[in-house]
Amino acid sequence: MVDRLPLVGRAVEQDRIARMLEAAEHTGDVLVVCGPPGIGKTALLDRAADAAGDRLRVLRATGFTAELGHPYAGLHQILRALLPRTATLSPRRRGALEAAFGLAPGPPPDLYAVAMSALELLAEAAVEKPLLLLVDDVQWIDPASAQALAFLARRTATERIVLLVTQRVTEPGPMLDRAFAVVDLGPLDAAAAATVLDRGARALDARTRARVLEVAQGNPLALRELPRTITSAAGHELGVLPLTARLERSFTVRLDDLDAPTRTVLELAAAHDSDDLAEVLTATGLLLGPVPSDVLDPAVFVGLVDVEDHAVRFSHPLVRSSVYQRLAPEARRARHAALAQVVADEPERAVRHLAAAALHPDAALATALEQAAERALGQGATAEAVSALDRASQLTPEDAARRRRLFRAAGLAYEVGAAGLGDRLRARYRELVHDEHDRVRFEWLGELAATDHGGEHRVDVLLASADRAHTVGDDALARRFLRAAALRCWNFCPDRPVGRAVVAAAERLPATDPADRAALLAHGDPLGRAADVLALLDRARGVPHDATTAYGLGHAAACVGAFDVSEALLSEAVVRLRAEGRLHTLATTSGLLAWSALRRGRWATAVTAADEAARLCAETGQPFWHVCALAARGLVAALRGDPGAADALLDEAERIAAPDRFVAASAVIVVARATSAAAAGEHDLAFRHLARLHDPFDPAHHPMHGLWSLAAFADAALACGEEDAARKVLAELRPEVAATASPAGRMNLTHAAAVLATEDDAESRFRAAVRPGPEAWPHEHHRLLLAFGSWLRRHHRIQEARGYLRAARDGFDDLGSEPWAARAREELRTTGEQSRTRDRVVTDELSPQEAQIAAMVAEGLSNREIGERLFLSHRTVGSHLYRMFPKLGVHSRVELVRLVAERGLRDG
Repeated sequence: MVDRLPLVGRAVEQDRIARMLEAAEHTGDVLVVCGPPGIGKTALLDRAADAAGDRLRVLRATGFTAELGHPYAGLHQILRALLPRTATLSPRRRGALEAAFGLAPGPPPDLYAVAMSALELLAEAAVEKPLLLLVDDVQWIDPASAQALAFLARRTATERIVLLVTQRVTEPGPMLDRAFAVVDLGPLDAAAAATVLDRGARALDARTRARVLEVAQGNPLALRELPRTITSAAGHELGVLPLTARLERSFTVRLDDLDAPTRTVLELAAAHDSDDLAEVLTATGLLLGPVPSDVLDPAVFVGLVDVEDHAVRFSHPLVRSSVYQRLAPEARRARHAALAQVVADEPERAVRHLAAAALHPDAALATALEQAAERALGQGATAEAVSALDRASQLTPEDAARRRRLFRAAGLAYEVGAAGLGDRLRARYRELVHDEHDRVRFEWLGELAATDHGGEHRVDVLLASADRAHTVGDDALARRFLRAAALRCWNFCPDRPVGRAVVAAAERLPATDPADRAALLAHGDPLGRAADVLALLDRARGVPHDATTAYGLGHAAACVGAFDVSEALLSEAVVRLRAEGRLHTLATTSGLLAWSALRRGRWATAVTAADEAARLCAETGQPFWHVCALAARGLVAALRGDPGAADALLDEAERIAAPDRFVAASAVIVVARATSAAAAGEHDLAFRHLARLHDPFDPAHHPMHGLWSLAAFADAALACGEEDAARKVLAELRPEVAATASPAGRMNLTHAAAVLATEDDAESRFRAAVRPGPEAWPHEHHRLLLAFGSWLRRHHRIQEARGYLRAARDGFDDLGSEPWAARAREELRTTGEQSRTRDRVVTDELSPQEAQIAAMVAEGLSNREIGERLFLSHRTVGSHLYRMFPKLGVHSRVELVRLVAERGLRDG
């Protein structure tokens, strides 16, 4: 262990980290340490490593800018010492890591497959001894590793893994997330600053000491470094420079005191993508000839670098940046060229050094960079692909190819959420626009960049752009415009004439695959073209689908209210997406599955899917689907009689939805709010909520969600005396709405017509409405039974009424719909019949994820198989089971399987 002086002024932060290390024997934790350069972030990590002692195994990585173009370079740093243990992983997991790190051939793995493999490897190692992962300057870790790190961070709680990362406050990154605890390091107070200064520079005179304290601004690194230079000839400039520049100048002064070979080695180390000393010295030899093995000793002596275990590491990131930034352009290119020769047998690394060394356009190098981008995309490392395509465009001599590569780079930048970079690339593309094809491509980049979520006017623009793309022969781009237009129709201006124009434009293009066509019809004109969508779905029945096709068809089915079809297709897609490790699409699919299952009364399935969707959408940055998942959970909570949980979920959904103003998101929140009000007996509030869906001037106006909620709208109207207002809404429905082929729409229309019927028609409409039975729409069916039984009671047909009311009560009990079951019991009581309260199902005590695990245990899956499906380590699955057993009164998996077989996991 290095003998370090105690930190000054950081007792609170050190105590917090000490508690995390003490708890590591039983639980994991995550802490993000933020602050400006030199504030002491790295020092905290160093002290944490010292405090770990022999109790925890320490694994460490440091981000640096030269690594940014290399997918998984940072993750490789973390796992390097554990790679001999990959034999303990399944072949699939081992293959994912080895392919990601270039250790073995194989298809490029998905990012989350790599992250899951890393989690398994770390979890296995943590069984022997808790792990302390230290990641310094995470903002400079390559994006693929940063995303993998965030994935790991969300899953450390049960893994005996403590993760400490440092992050500059001025830089974005996935670790700056509400899910992770953050500590912000500020400047040292006056007393602590004086102690740090006096510890390292006792010989300063009073005037110089006061000046250093003033200039350093409580920054610990400045307090150590500035005394070296503030009395030098250049010292008078330091007071007018920003603090970071002052520090870099202090390092530069020391660099100038070194001889040329030592400086050259340092410059090569700063430019390299590895800390491998042998590679750096070999590159030095190419530039200068042989150098002595102790060439770095002077740099070590003055504290610029450390050399240990055949690696050269800079003492602080600012040292690396100051060394690199002071290089003149020609010198910088020469160093990258030398490094490219050293790693020539590793094309993935060599091509980036060659790109940094290139001065003139080079077609072969540009092609190699494009190929590197393709490999990065295959690994899920989109940000690295953007960087490679950007540089490839700069090195491309031919204009058309340059524009093509830059267009793709900009599009990918927007898709990965790097809007600032996308804007810069789009501006460069605009300067290169040459013809109509380029102009329409630029328009597409504008769609990706759009921050105003415009509705009908923007759809018109997209339609015109699709026509222009078709005219120049780019039908693939035309379909992109039409898909974007159709989605805008659903999300912002549903069921407007412009949606039918989108569909008409799509039908003028050459035939597309059924899933794409079904999605365009369902998003653009869900009422008018529901029958066509259902026909496409029927033709796809019984045909095996890949995950993308199953998702597309399932999404289309959900948009026309064929929820039995959508649930089956989306369930199929979820299975395939799990196997492929595609978390981003799995999150969306799970959110859609939640609503399909919810509409069919399969509430346990809905809650499980919505819970997973919410977690994964937060993780993958999909706010719209995050809102939909939270609204689904809130709606089920309301149906089950838990208004507090419902309100909390819906409040969170509204907070997330606020910036984007999606009509569809507002609509599902309104539906859930109305359900919560109805469950609480506030029927007038429920009615007002649902009336918003039918008001064209309301921001939540959405005809499809309004149609699917007509049953609840009619029930609320009946309960609060607003039957006439509700009848008016039904009477004013357009003919195509009343004649819709949407299965959910037909059920809601029939339900509403029965509940709102006049006295003369009520009985016949009720009997027709209840005839289909509860299988497809159980909650609505039992609400009909309750309404019909109540109608019969009011007409003094007591015996007949009791039969319907009992069936309603039992149905609500089976679903777990306590507010409506209580109403059925109250109606029965008024007929003179008492009902005992439903016995609580023991599996009701499980959380959604625990219920998901219990169901998988009942299927006969092992902990490892369950973990792979849920993107958890198998040890986390075991921890969940350990907590579940006391809740259920069981002691083993065998007893759990028996319990599920005997009592089931109530899907209600």
